[in-house]
Amino acid sequence: MNQPYLHPANQIIQDSAPKETLYVTGLNDKIKLEDLKFVLYILFSQFGEVLQMVMKKTQKLRGQAFIVFQNITYATNAKAALSGMIVYDKPLIIEFAYKKSVIFDRIEGKFYYKQKQHKELQPNLPNELMKEKKQKKFEEKIQNNNSNLNQGEINNVLLIESLPPFVTEIMLSELFRQYPGYSLIKLIPARGLAFVEYQNDDQATVALKGLSNFKITPECQLKVKYAKK
Repeated sequence: MNQPYLHPANQIIQDSAPKETLYVTGLNDKIKLEDLKFVLYILFSQFGEVLQMVMKKTQKLRGQAFIVFQNITYATNAKAALSGMIVYDKPLIIEFAYKKSVIFDRIEGKFYYKQKQHKELQPNLPNELMKEKKQKKFEEKIQNNNSNLNQGEINNVLLIESLPPFVTEIMLSELFRQYPGYSLIKLIPARGLAFVEYQNDDQATVALKGLSNFKITPECQLKVKYAKK
């Protein structure tokens, strides 16, 4: 028997047990939906793979988002770290969603069917292919370590390179301001560059280590190093 639809606000009151899906409220609905969705993605995906994000401009769902993680651990860590963070001048209010089936069926469909289907379609790789895959991961790790050695002379200003054209100054500021000491950011869209200033060298270093090679989309990683002074 189908359960009656409950508005998300009522769902949270009835059941807040940890789940893979987070329910985020208090979002600034005056911001363009795509910009807001992008910022939420780069914030939440730091804690684990985000399988799906549901955001709509309808009257019932404006200012809200459902964020589906791969597992409960990722969701729990994200909730603990991001609750209360100011995004576009408003604090994030984060709770665990009520029930997967109610939310998924009523809003966007059964996402976990897609997740389950994806796992079922994964082939069992032969030994040679497994070795090749491990070798590729090892080479990527070496490459990342080498890039860390060429990050320039330590100072309080970071340089971000090779930014895609859709990235805005506001998007980047929401990402870098998570780290203590954030002062300002300057984006140069024509060159795909941005400079981020922190109050001191140590604070800039923490941000650099936290965001180097961070994926702002599944295909695009942040290239961060110290700016030349």
